[in-house]
Parts: sequence; structure tokens; C-alpha cells
Amino acid sequence: MILIVEDEFLIALDIENLIMDCGFSVYGPYDTVQSASAAINVKMPLCAILDVRLPDGDIFPVADKLYEKNIPIFFHSGHANIIDLQKRYPKSKVCQKPTSIDELQFSLTECMRNMENF
Repeated sequence: MILIVEDEFLIALDIENLIMDCGFSVYGPYDTVQSASAAINVKMPLCAILDVRLPDGDIFPVADKLYEKNIPIFFHSGHANIIDLQKRYPKSKVCQKPTSIDELQFSLTECMRNMENF
């Protein structure tokens, strides 16, 4: 089960379809920090694809909880400072928007392959 946190509907739909095409189930998508926080308080995902900037703030409170639980994080954002994200979450993947479906699929597959290393 892969958590999607993305506030742009069409992008969330593309990610959801990609996840299902790769054989995984989807948790979400959620479009706010508040809704994503509530979701992970109920159930932790296997992996998370997170947009950084959402209508109610940056995703960092959610990312911090996931990282503490050793859940692989894949940031997918147009507002991602790659250097800062990798300093704060060294095991995470970062993919800058706009991203092609092929690049997104490659990054997601790599993230899932590296889950055992978390």
C-alpha cells in the first residue's frame, strides 16, 4: 500500500494509475497535510509519494512521522529543494516536477526495490 499526498487532481490520478499498474495498492490520494496526518495515524503505508507544498502547509510533519517509522519516502514536487530534502531525509528519493511517466515509474520502482534497505 503506497500513500499518495498530492493536491493536483490530475497528477494524483496519474500517480495512482502508475502505482496500480506496478501491482501495488493505493492509500489516498490525500491533498492536505491534515488529511495525510490523519490517514497515517490510522494505518502506516509501505511507501509514500509526497508533494512538498500543499494548501495547508509543507508536508514535513507527515514526512517526519514516516521517516521515524522507516517508511520509504519519495518526494514528487515542483517546490522541492533536493539538497535540503536529502539532508533532512537522507534515505528518500526526490523527483522534481514536471516529470514524465517513465521517469516517475523508474523512481517509484527504485524506491520500492530499496524498501528492504530502510
